[in-house]
Amino acid sequence: MAAASPPAEGLWPRLAAGNEDWLFVLMPGSIPLLLTLRWLLDRVLYKPVARRALLKDSATKAIPKKTLHNIDRFCESFWKCTAYSSLLCIGAYALYDQPWLWHTAELWRGWPHYELPGKVQLYYASQLAFYSSSLVMLFSWEERRKDFGVMLLHHIVTVVLIAVSHITGFGRVGSIIMILHDPSDIFLEAAKMGNYAGLNAPVIASFALLLITWFGLRLVVLPGVIIPSIWFELPAILGHHNGIALGLSLLLCLLVVLHIYWFYLIVQIAVNVARGEVRDTREAED
Repeated sequence: MAAASPPAEGLWPRLAAGNEDWLFVLMPGSIPLLLTLRWLLDRVLYKPVARRALLKDSATKAIPKKTLHNIDRFCESFWKCTAYSSLLCIGAYALYDQPWLWHTAELWRGWPHYELPGKVQLYYASQLAFYSSSLVMLFSWEERRKDFGVMLLHHIVTVVLIAVSHITGFGRVGSIIMILHDPSDIFLEAAKMGNYAGLNAPVIASFALLLITWFGLRLVVLPGVIIPSIWFELPAILGHHNGIALGLSLLLCLLVVLHIYWFYLIVQIAVNVARGEVRDTREAED
């Protein structure tokens, strides 16, 4: 019996050999599915909760335009909070028992001949589906804010990083990068929801957790642990530099720059919270 051929190396051989997992075949259908899910949740859950939280006066009174606007914003943040919480749960389930979660050298051992466990592939597909649908929603659904261009760049870079890292066999490091981002996104959207509802205590608590997780995970662990591992640990283990990995690391550096910009905005908002003047500095004037 002939020996089995080793897994194809490189981008195009892997594609030609059909080594990509079946979850990505479902990607075209996942975007309209998420759009439909958000539409349903908006009507059966988000809008009723938003109206209950924001309409504290008599229902017979005319609802101010600003309140209606804040109801829409509340629903948008509710959807994102739901999505990020779901992604974090999937990621925790996928990665809690993986050796590369705590040992960065394991990110590279065996590349490119290792296969991702099915639950990690599920995490990848979920992330790619969410951010791909977020690109559609950014144009067709959500309020146009002052940082629209920055947000568009972020979503494009994120989709490219997720797709390319998976196709080229760097799914281990990709899964770590993704789970570093989810916690702070949850606290950001929770803080916005509390702000729109006028709940000061949840806003303060959410912003405190947001500052800690954003700075610690996105501005310390990502640029201080993950990117240096790509630059130094990967070539030491493989015995050579990898052009694809270096290219992905440059996109990660761009992502870190965006994180610094957003952290500056978050600090501004945190100062306003401390002064009792909460306002999202990203939102354009009405």
